[in-house]
Amino acid sequence: MPANNNGFADMLKEMKTLLKVDKKVTLDVLEEAAEYFAKQLKPRIPTSNRNTRHIRDSLKVVVKGDMVQVVFGDDAWYWHLAEHGHKKRNGRGRVKGRHFVQNTWDAESEKVANIMADKIIKKMGG
Repeated sequence: MPANNNGFADMLKEMKTLLKVDKKVTLDVLEEAAEYFAKQLKPRIPTSNRNTRHIRDSLKVVVKGDMVQVVFGDDAWYWHLAEHGHKKRNGRGRVKGRHFVQNTWDAESEKVANIMADKIIKKMGG
């Protein structure tokens, strides 16, 4: 490949290195990013006025095969109602959604991407 000093050859070399990332590194990076996101999300989750278990207590990071997810436990199915809003029980009016997951993602997505990129580059010897 000719050396044209325009940066594309260096970028191509770096991209080829990043494309060779193995599955273990990928899972480690995804899990670390998911842990960071969960840590940022937890204080933003609204709590219930009732003296019961809260959605915040059900938040966890789950690794299934080659997939990493930030999820709420089975008993916190109602997080979707708090996030997006819902009709009131008597059918008159709506409860406004809090958008705590979307707002956290909007605020932290760049930091999550930086965590993942930095860790991949570090693990791949860059």
